Amino acid sequence: MVELGLFLLLPVAMYFGWWFARSLEKRSIGKSRQLFSNQYFQGLNYLLNEQPDKAIQVFLELAEVNKDTVETHMALGSLFRRRGEVDRAIRFHQNIIAKPGLEPEQRTQALLELGEDYMRAGLLDRAERLFSELIETGAHTPTALRSLLEIYQQEKDWKNALEQAQRLEQVSGEHMGEIMSQFCCEMAEEALLADDTEGARRQLRQARRHDLRCIRARFILARISTDAGDYPAAVTLYEEIAELDQDYIPEILETYLEATARAGDPSRGRAKLDEWAENYNGISLVLMRTDCLAEEQGGEVAGRYLVQTLTSKPSLRGLDRLIDLKADGYLDAESSDDILKAVAARLMSKQPDYRCHHCGFGGHSHHWQCPSCRKWSTTKKIHGVLGE
Repeated sequence: MVELGLFLLLPVAMYFGWWFARSLEKRSIGKSRQLFSNQYFQGLNYLLNEQPDKAIQVFLELAEVNKDTVETHMALGSLFRRRGEVDRAIRFHQNIIAKPGLEPEQRTQALLELGEDYMRAGLLDRAERLFSELIETGAHTPTALRSLLEIYQQEKDWKNALEQAQRLEQVSGEHMGEIMSQFCCEMAEEALLADDTEGARRQLRQARRHDLRCIRARFILARISTDAGDYPAAVTLYEEIAELDQDYIPEILETYLEATARAGDPSRGRAKLDEWAENYNGISLVLMRTDCLAEEQGGEVAGRYLVQTLTSKPSLRGLDRLIDLKADGYLDAESSDDILKAVAARLMSKQPDYRCHHCGFGGHSHHWQCPSCRKWSTTKKIHGVLGE
């Protein structure tokens, strides 16, 4: 009878044993998930508090990639890229892509991040192939197009850059006319270097279709007209430039006055100089007007005009010219002239002539594309006491 009771209790003992083991397993998994969750949020907290080194250490401890942790690993790879550790970023993102079972969206995002890694590493051919494949599959097309557009600009492949900009405009609705006009201008410059004037004109017509106000296209057309001896056309183009943006007047001033003289209409140029000098808040026109007055009415008249103008438009360049006039005997000389001139020349030599109004890059020559931020038509003459 006792043996029968023990036999009947055996299934009950087995059930309780199974239940107890399952309970322990659930507790273990729960603790593991809780530990992972705590580590995950601890790493995020380090990132938000700009402590990337600590964040990296935490995330490295969560090394296993699965569909639940893939976002963390992509963020970590991006962090390595921003820190300049591009090789590690590439390995991270390649490791993510190699894992089976990823969601399509996760895989696409990892491919985009890998493309950014390649660009940062200078592996533009690999990045180009990757982004092109993404565009063909229709995955994240606007993002891939923007990256591909940046690659073609770095490679100075203006034809492909133009095509990608057109596709991006169609896909995203973003207006790309100003940028596309610059690509056409670049191709026009290349055509001129190859002595293909007609090809350059075609590109410039295209540039003005993309952007009716394209100033750079007018600059190039004015140069072509001047080289061809069509000075009236060049004069008209220069006046259009001044009308569109007065900040470019210093760039065109000398060539404009020369073009009006060669066109047989110097009075037109002189009248425009007076008009622009009254309306443009810069020193270049004042100095040119001073030279004209010196030639037409003498140095004393020019000196008085310059003194009067510098009262309302102080400028080191103007001061330097004023000292020259004094040295030539047109104004009363002072013992401090040489000192003032030396100081003025030194200050001017240290100051940039142009400034990018997007990123603040400064330089002594004009760039259509800023060397620093790569934006187009953002570099202009500096205004103020040390500039225009």
